[in-house]
Amino acid sequence: MIDGSNLSKAKTLNQSAIRKIIYHSGPVSRQYIASQLSLTLPTITTNVSRLISLGLLKEVPNTSTSEPSIGRKAQLVDIEENSRLFLGIEMRTILRRAVITTYRGHILYQISDDTPHTSYEDCIASTCQLIQRLLLSSGLSKEDISGIGICLPGIVDTENGILSKYGRHNWTDKPVREDFAKQLNYQGPISVENNSCARAYGIYMFHKDISQQTNRFAYFMIASGIACPIMNSGIQDTHPVLASGEIGHMVMVPGGLPCHCGNRGCLEAYSSEDAMIARCQELLDTGNAPYLEKLCQNEPLSMKHILAAQNYGEASVCKIVDDAIFYLGIAIANIENFIRTQSFIVDCVLFYNPQNSQNLSETIKQNLYTKTLPEAKFIFRVPDEFSGAIGAAAVAVNHDLQTFIE
Repeated sequence: MIDGSNLSKAKTLNQSAIRKIIYHSGPVSRQYIASQLSLTLPTITTNVSRLISLGLLKEVPNTSTSEPSIGRKAQLVDIEENSRLFLGIEMRTILRRAVITTYRGHILYQISDDTPHTSYEDCIASTCQLIQRLLLSSGLSKEDISGIGICLPGIVDTENGILSKYGRHNWTDKPVREDFAKQLNYQGPISVENNSCARAYGIYMFHKDISQQTNRFAYFMIASGIACPIMNSGIQDTHPVLASGEIGHMVMVPGGLPCHCGNRGCLEAYSSEDAMIARCQELLDTGNAPYLEKLCQNEPLSMKHILAAQNYGEASVCKIVDDAIFYLGIAIANIENFIRTQSFIVDCVLFYNPQNSQNLSETIKQNLYTKTLPEAKFIFRVPDEFSGAIGAAAVAVNHDLQTFIE
């Protein structure tokens, strides 16, 4: 279908394109923007002047010495980072995190809550209370927030702000955007996204050092579940998520261990944090991990204990961790062989142990087809408890850049 156009729509598209190229590439000259977007310099100048007058953009000195110039160099333009504030929220049954950030993702305020809730309604109510506490402690009002981003596990209908399905707790067709708007009495834009996709948005929007080096990257996240959204980091993309990446249910061992989805042999059944904890708990229950038992004492078993037992060299625990890494490596190699991303970002507490990173890299390389194509770059990130909330704020910023400013 050919998309129609009119003057109002053209103005919106032009302004959005200008704002995005300044956001992702700034500081830049007006001439550079015009050349990149194939728009006339007067069109760029008019839009930029208007956005400067509104305080959304700023002029900065051109200190470049790469080219000789005659007379005064043209001023560059960049986003005015503190001109707008965004609220990012990650909502899960086991935790809630909220941050208030600038346009560039710098955290001004943050708050957390680890009270477990299994019902959707309780999670919504608890998260809204957390947001109210954050606003109160920051001295800000709802009117100071230019956009809200919310992320949560499951399959998300981003266009309509609906959680279509979260299988672990049987949440289906939950109107997340509508519920937050109602309980917060918030009239501004609310964006809803899957929590792994939100983390990928956090890289795309807030980490130039990665996003400007690649046109496409995968964000491989291993936590209670496993996901791998694929991002197109071209600045013209309205929705840069190419695939939400429910890779955790790729079948690795036909007829293998049962998965919570009802299938058997899924990647999550071997390599998710929940799976590793469950398998190590079986070791404790059968008395086959004495050092791990000593570490736990009266604490619930966690990945912290598992990594410590692995570092100690407890064979039964090492076997479980090695199995998890092996299947992760196979899965990543399969994705890379099929899609050919340029960068892979791997986010998991497993890789606090450098030996685990090395083992994963070796498994990937053994299964990659690289005879004729260059290898992807692999980046191991240290998990951050607020990365989901920061990513949700990035989703809100990305939405803001699509919006026409009068």
